[in-house]
Amino acid sequence: MTVSRTLLGLMASTALLTGCDLLERRSVEVEKQTAPAPWWEPLEPDVIIYGDEFYAGTCSITQVADVDGVKTGEEIFKVPSRFLADCVNSGRGEEVLGYDGEYIILRVCRTTFGAGGCGGDSYRSADFENWEEHIGVTWINGEEYEAWRKVGSKSSKADSVKKVVRE
Repeated sequence: MTVSRTLLGLMASTALLTGCDLLERRSVEVEKQTAPAPWWEPLEPDVIIYGDEFYAGTCSITQVADVDGVKTGEEIFKVPSRFLADCVNSGRGEEVLGYDGEYIILRVCRTTFGAGGCGGDSYRSADFENWEEHIGVTWINGEEYEAWRKVGSKSSKADSVKKVVRE
């Protein structure tokens, strides 16, 4: 009699666990069916580099890769926050997100609380991992160069420069 009660108990436990497993799988399936479309899906990409699409989010960059027909997005850069300053996308006469053949460049507008106006900032990367911010221009041997510093650096010196070519 004890063996049959134990067997009956095991069968009941198995049925309950199997039922829970089915409920979990159905819940995941329903969740997949009702998941909202990513914010970038209905938009045209701002930049395409080596087949990947890049979108200017709100003061950020999202990279969308297509792997075996499935598009997945990842935020690869977010503009560092500044005390009492608001950030909005602003190309300031150029595209908000651009690619010059070497660097992807994000242009934003910084408005400090109570100050008004727009302090334009630009950020760039050649490898989507190491980011630089534009810190102004410099002159070398009478030629104009853009000065760039690594994001997060406390140095006042440029980490790299790029010659300005006017057309």
